[in-house]
Amino acid sequence: MSEQSSGEVVGFDPQPDPPGFVRVYVSREIDFDLEKMQRVTANVLGRLGCEHCHSGFDLRFAHILDYVADPETLEVSEVIGGIRR
Repeated sequence: MSEQSSGEVVGFDPQPDPPGFVRVYVSREIDFDLEKMQRVTANVLGRLGCEHCHSGFDLRFAHILDYVADPETLEVSEVIGGIRR
């Protein structure tokens, strides 16, 4: 327990803060599909320890906006973690 400046004793939260935020990169085919987003969210939460709650984690979903163009065909593909998809 600790004291505030007024001398009032306040409680201590025994649960530590989560390690910041978790960034999840999703493609357009996932980002605009509610069912797929729910499945991805459940999968991420399962890896964090609880498939059914955020457990204090700040999940941040990022839509993939990085593309690379093939110089021969001029086709573009999404870049995920430095790997073409």
